[in-house]
Amino acid sequence: MTFLLIILGCTPTCDEVCDKLVACENEGTERMSSDECKESCTAQHDLYDEWTDTQKRDAFDAELSCLYESECSDIEAGVCYEAEVWGF
Repeated sequence: MTFLLIILGCTPTCDEVCDKLVACENEGTERMSSDECKESCTAQHDLYDEWTDTQKRDAFDAELSCLYESECSDIEAGVCYEAEVWGF
C-alpha cells in the first residue's frame, strides 16, 4: 500500500497515519487513543484546508506521508517532526 501511495503521489489519510502510529505502539501519540489521534489529525487537516497558506498544507501532507512511510524507530527518533505543523 505504501508503494502505491508513493507512485500515485497521494497523501495518506489521518486514519491510515493514526492506525500506523497505534501499530507502532503510539510513537508520538503516547497520550492519545486511536480515535483521539484521528479526530485531532482530521481537525488539523480541515483547518489547513480552510487556510490559504499552501506551505502549511503542503508541510502537513509531507508530515503525514513521512509518518506513514517511516519505520517505527525512525518516528520515535523524530524523523518526521515538523514544529510548524506538529499538532496531533
